[in-house]
Amino acid sequence: MMKFESIVRFQDQQHNTSNEEMRGSALGNRKLVSVSVTLILLVLIFVLPVSAQRSDLSGLKICIDPGHGGNNPANDRLVVPDPGVQFWESESNFQKALLLRTMLQSLGATVLLTRETNNYPNDSAEPTLTQRVAFANANNVDWFHSIHSNASGLSNNTSINYTLMLVREKRPGGPSSSTGNGLGVPETQEAWDISGMMGPAINTYLRTQRHTRYLDWTFYGGTNGGFSLGVLRGLLMPGQLSEGSFHDFFPETRRLMNNDYRKMEAYALRNSFLQYFGITPPPVGIIAGIQTHAQTGRPLNNTKVRLLPVDRVYTGDNYNNGFYMFDNLAPGTYTLRFETYGVAHQEVQVTVNAGAVTFVDRSFSAPLSAAVVYASPTSRDTAFPVTATIGISFSRPMDAVSVERAFSITPPIAGTFTWLNNFSTLVFKPLDRFQYATIFTYRIAGTASTLEGGTFDGDGDGMPGGDFTVTFRTASQPVSGERNGLIPTSFALHQNYPNPFNPTTTLTFDIPEETHVRLTIYAMTGKLVVILIDGQMLAGRHRLSFDAADLSTGVYFYHLQAGNFVATRKMLLLR
Repeated sequence: MMKFESIVRFQDQQHNTSNEEMRGSALGNRKLVSVSVTLILLVLIFVLPVSAQRSDLSGLKICIDPGHGGNNPANDRLVVPDPGVQFWESESNFQKALLLRTMLQSLGATVLLTRETNNYPNDSAEPTLTQRVAFANANNVDWFHSIHSNASGLSNNTSINYTLMLVREKRPGGPSSSTGNGLGVPETQEAWDISGMMGPAINTYLRTQRHTRYLDWTFYGGTNGGFSLGVLRGLLMPGQLSEGSFHDFFPETRRLMNNDYRKMEAYALRNSFLQYFGITPPPVGIIAGIQTHAQTGRPLNNTKVRLLPVDRVYTGDNYNNGFYMFDNLAPGTYTLRFETYGVAHQEVQVTVNAGAVTFVDRSFSAPLSAAVVYASPTSRDTAFPVTATIGISFSRPMDAVSVERAFSITPPIAGTFTWLNNFSTLVFKPLDRFQYATIFTYRIAGTASTLEGGTFDGDGDGMPGGDFTVTFRTASQPVSGERNGLIPTSFALHQNYPNPFNPTTTLTFDIPEETHVRLTIYAMTGKLVVILIDGQMLAGRHRLSFDAADLSTGVYFYHLQAGNFVATRKMLLLR
């Protein structure tokens, strides 16, 4: 195809009776005035049907040149946007080239890169500009594109960020100059035309300030000392160079550290090739944007965005760019849920159109910190019912997962969580009742967070991160009226009553002082059946009911350990 276009161009030069030429695509979409009937027929028969029938890039061979190379000061551009962060233009260009190659290959094109790495053992191993041109020519490619980003040359670029396209210009008296000095004329009209598509596309996808297109000799000074781009000099096919954005403009530097942002430029270049050859882009769209802090205006790090109903999650980087992106989206309506930690969460409806990019930027305020406004039991409870539940109400809706992970109770007791009031109230229900006369402590660590990503002020000191802690005591079995209500003078474990029993019986023991008590039931085999009490208890006579509904007939032992006192008694269950 490119070779046939060269024939048409050559024949056009032989017919100087034409006073007008409308330049077209590499497939020969060019109107010729005063040409032979034979040439018109050739164009209609051989060129137009090919253009009309093309549905992808099959048969095209494209050479992509990642500009510069090597992560070294001699052949590369280094920018440090933030302490400890290094941006190398070559690495950014190389990643864009890899992304673009994958996209073009998926549409049938054959794609070659002038370099397959960005890590060279020494500078001399990097391909020179002449070698890159020779590589494209030797492989007889149909098109050449060189990827770059720009720099202002200022020590502190705080405002310049636009898209620049450069095309090889016929030089004064140069071998490619057909008539006169050749200035103001591109070497290949095809490169000039596709550059007119690439510039606006990159400008749209990267949202640069503007886009421009120049011929290289004129752009670099023209008759006052212009020069040609070496990477385009000597190409035997159309070729152009893109400076997608300014990598020394720090907001852009930080975005170019993100590979999904680089992918946006690759999409723009891919779509330009498709537009030039009259091919409809794949029927999918993109949602992208930047998240910033409302108070400071700074982009947010570690962005988190959830896309519903497909439930895709984008997690950003920490290069201070706030960027996120979802691609390959079928046309339709989606819900974006912004879940970035530390800011108030938002939801927004977005419509995606085929082949289009939709930008959704958001500015977020820091959410309020949550505190506990009600809790049961409290630290004043010394006779909390053993069958009750723990309830905690918060000042704001909470993130259930973070709160449940932050919850703990000592002594440990298994239970279930239930959330009420739009995640503002948590109920913890033990799977079994609490132990009698036992001191428990429950805690919600300061790592808990609100549903909007806010912090948790558990200790109420006005600073986020403190733990909420409550220590309480469960109720004891009633003290009997024996001994005229006096505290027992010694430890004792009494025989259960009734005995034998079915299925319940009462266990009674005396402790003359507050101490740690452990009361357990064992089977004849010595296997532990159940722990009835394991905690601190007050002095007194204590009774509790033991239900053996789940046990079979047999002899069982109940064992008491209270301080240094240890005693065991036997009981008989009859069914």
